[in-house]
Amino acid sequence: MNGRGDHVSWFIFQHVGDLPIPSPETVRAARSHLACRHAEGVAELLWQEHGRPLPDVDAIGKSIAAVRRAQDAGEPTPPAMDLAAALVVLRAARQDMDRLEVALLEAVGEAGLDWEAIAAGLELPDGAAARKRYEELRPRAEAPFDSFDPQASAESGRGTDTDNH
Repeated sequence: MNGRGDHVSWFIFQHVGDLPIPSPETVRAARSHLACRHAEGVAELLWQEHGRPLPDVDAIGKSIAAVRRAQDAGEPTPPAMDLAAALVVLRAARQDMDRLEVALLEAVGEAGLDWEAIAAGLELPDGAAARKRYEELRPRAEAPFDSFDPQASAESGRGTDTDNH
C-alpha cells in the first residue's frame, strides 16, 4: 500500500463511549495485512488457502516480537503500517472481549445471579457498579464488528469476512 490515503484509511474509527471502535472494513484490512506479514506454517496455509487470518492475540504478539527482534539486532523497526495494523487489531480484540463480557453478564443474570453476586465475581464494590459496567459495555457490544465466516470463505475460494450485526 502506497500513498498517504492508505495510511489514513487504517484509522477509521467509530466512537462508542470513551473507546474508539475500528470499522469492520478497517479490522479486516488490518487482519489481512498482519496475516500476510506474519503467518507461518499451518497459519500461512490457512491464510493462503482459506483466507483465515491469524488469531488476534497471535498477530499482536508477532508484531511485538518483530519490533523487539529488530531493536535487538540494531535494525529498523517494522514499517508503520505493520504497527498501525496491530493497534487496529488490538482495538478489535478489546471489542470482542467487551462483547463476550456483555453476553456473560446477560447469561449469568438469566441464570438467576443478581447484580450483587455479579459484582462479587467481577470484584466490583457493589451491584450498582456491576450494572453500570454492563450499561457502559453494552453499546460497544452492539457495534458492528468483523468476524471470519468459514462457510463464506469456502464458497469464494479465498477468505472473506462478513460483517455481523
